[in-house]
Amino acid sequence: MEKEDRLLSKDFILVCSSNFLAFFSIYMVIPVLPVFLEERAYSNSFIGFLMSVATMVALLRPLFGRLADDYGRRRLLVSGTLLLGLSTFLYASFATAVPLLIIRFLNGCGLAAFHTAAYAMIGDLAPPRRRLQAIAIFYISVDVSIALAPPAAEAMRLAWGYTPIYLLAGGIALLSFLSSLLVRETAITRAQRGGRVKARFTPLQKAVFLATIGSTLTFGSLQTFIVLSSLSKGVEEGELFFTVFAATLIAFRLGMGKRADAVNRRRLITASGLMTLAGLAILAYTNSLALLLVGSLIYALGFAYLPTTLSALLLDHTPPDMRGSALGVFMAVFDLGIGLGGIALGPVADALGYSSMYLLGGAIAALCLFCFHARTAFVVSSHAHAAGLSQGGKDERRDFLPGENG
Repeated sequence: MEKEDRLLSKDFILVCSSNFLAFFSIYMVIPVLPVFLEERAYSNSFIGFLMSVATMVALLRPLFGRLADDYGRRRLLVSGTLLLGLSTFLYASFATAVPLLIIRFLNGCGLAAFHTAAYAMIGDLAPPRRRLQAIAIFYISVDVSIALAPPAAEAMRLAWGYTPIYLLAGGIALLSFLSSLLVRETAITRAQRGGRVKARFTPLQKAVFLATIGSTLTFGSLQTFIVLSSLSKGVEEGELFFTVFAATLIAFRLGMGKRADAVNRRRLITASGLMTLAGLAILAYTNSLALLLVGSLIYALGFAYLPTTLSALLLDHTPPDMRGSALGVFMAVFDLGIGLGGIALGPVADALGYSSMYLLGGAIAALCLFCFHARTAFVVSSHAHAAGLSQGGKDERRDFLPGENG
């Protein structure tokens, strides 16, 4: 293997390890905090609002991305994990509304700062020929934490109550902080560049953002309503969607090697998007356990590649001094799409039923995918081409770089 193609460097492993620990901490708290609040007689409306506070902070990700470009990734990585750890410990001391809202806000700020910087670092560290594989491994570090942390937290809750969970979650976040201290800076800062680079998003980058919000809209609707919609069709095992989804993501992202990197990004995004739509259509009319499992599998197969390939394409066409800004927006629209999937499509379910809601979400996603396909029609986005640029080839992506044609 050529030295420039080496993926598992010390810094890459440290960033992924820090990411795993941070999300393990987060997903120890997420499943037990609503139960904690319900036992203290808080309303469902307040519980939903409180749990959403950290997600709403995601709208600050573009700001954190800009800071990562201007002042370096490492500073944001370290401060984000430290804030996450210290604020998580506070759950053990407070049980009233205002302090908990503040804690959730601090949690969200820590996560948004850390994760934005970590994603940008992965973009800096990934060899161009293995960028999609690198992003897949980064995503797996989250997928595994989601699979392991909630059952561990529930077992602790039943055995010892809530306080040990919060203390352990805070300690794990501080381990993430210690891991991040060992990571070296990967960015050229604003001071080193001699000035600030104005972030101007190109037509291709905007097309990626549009496709992302469309695809995550469908996931948001499934995440919110799949159990209820399955029950309405007489299927009581709707929660199996999450089991199949998580297992499929981990399995296929683990197998995402150089072959996937060699495939034209645009074609892979289109194929993955169509697969998620096919899975969504099956889930919209699920009236048996078999259809639920098949639809979940097909949807997850598409989603295993879709956001990873979208972000890989984004990084292919984003200069290093704009990676933080571009990824900040990418992750903000990712989270926004998931939020809108539950909030905006919920009234459709009330008025027209779950099947119509899923189909409307799918139609919006299909329109976003079509617009993406049309806006990127002249982009050469295969990884082989991207890697060839370093060998003196003509850069056919120049029309989509900041400051040129868009």
